[in-house]
Amino acid sequence: MKISSTDQESIVALMTRIYHDIFAIEEEFQLLVGVDDFRPRIDYFHDAIRAFTSGNPPERLTIELLAYDLECLRYIESMPLAPFRAGGEMLSSGADMVVVKEGLTVKGKRPDRVTRERIAELYQHYAVLFAALLKPIASRDAEERTAAIDQEVIDINAIIAYLEKLMKDQTTIAAFATAVQHLEEDGLRQLLAAFIQHEKYKKKDDIKKMIAFLKKYNADKDEKRSGIDDALHRYALAQLAVFEESKDLLKKMAAQGVNVVGKFVQDAIKEAKRQMGR
Repeated sequence: MKISSTDQESIVALMTRIYHDIFAIEEEFQLLVGVDDFRPRIDYFHDAIRAFTSGNPPERLTIELLAYDLECLRYIESMPLAPFRAGGEMLSSGADMVVVKEGLTVKGKRPDRVTRERIAELYQHYAVLFAALLKPIASRDAEERTAAIDQEVIDINAIIAYLEKLMKDQTTIAAFATAVQHLEEDGLRQLLAAFIQHEKYKKKDDIKKMIAFLKKYNADKDEKRSGIDDALHRYALAQLAVFEESKDLLKKMAAQGVNVVGKFVQDAIKEAKRQMGR
C-alpha cells in the first residue's frame, strides 16, 4: 500500500495533534511509561513516528517492536489508566503488560470518568492511524530480514556440504576457503578462516565439531526467522482488531470530512485482510 507524501504529511500531522492532546492529559495525571522512563506514555509510542519521519533509526521500527507497540496501544485503549511496562523487563514480544498493585505507587490526582473516556478515545484514534501508517515499514523490515536469514542459511548449508566432502576427500581446501570468503557474516567468516589457518580441517573430529556448531547456528537462525514471522502475524492480528473496533470512529471521521484518513485506513484494511488470507 502506497501513500503520497502529501497524504503522509497529513496523517502524521493529525497523529501529532492527537499526541499533544494525550501528552497533556498524561502529564497532568502522571500516567508515565514506567521503569526508568518518566515520560508520559504516549511519548514512547510517538518515538516510532519520529523515527518514521526522520527515515534514520531503523532499530525503533523493527516488526517486533511495532507489533508490541500496537498490542500496548490496544491495551491502553481498554485500560486507560494502566501502565504497560512493569518490573523493568526489556521491551520485547514476551514482555507482560500488568497493572501495578495498589500501594506500590504514590497516589496522585485520579482522572474522572469523562477524562478516562477521553484518553481511551484519543488512543483509539492514534492506534488506528499508527497501525495503518507503519504497516508498510513493518512488512518491509520483516521481508528484508527473513530474506537475509534465508540466504545465510543457504550459505551455511553450503559450507556444511563442503566440510562433509572434506572428510571424504571429495573437495579441496582451496574450494572450501573460497566458499568461506563469500559468507556475509564477519564473525562466522573469521571463525572459519581461523579453522582453515590452524589446519583443523585435517582432523575429522574437528570437522565434525564444526559441522555440529554450524547446524546449531542454522537452527538459531530458523528460530529468529520464526520470531519475525510471529511478530508480523501479531501485528496483522492487532491491526485488524484495531480497525474492527474503530468502525464508528472511521464513519465519524468521514462525516467530518477527513476523507484522506478514511481512504488511507480503508486501503490498509484491505491490504491487511489480503495478507492474512494468504
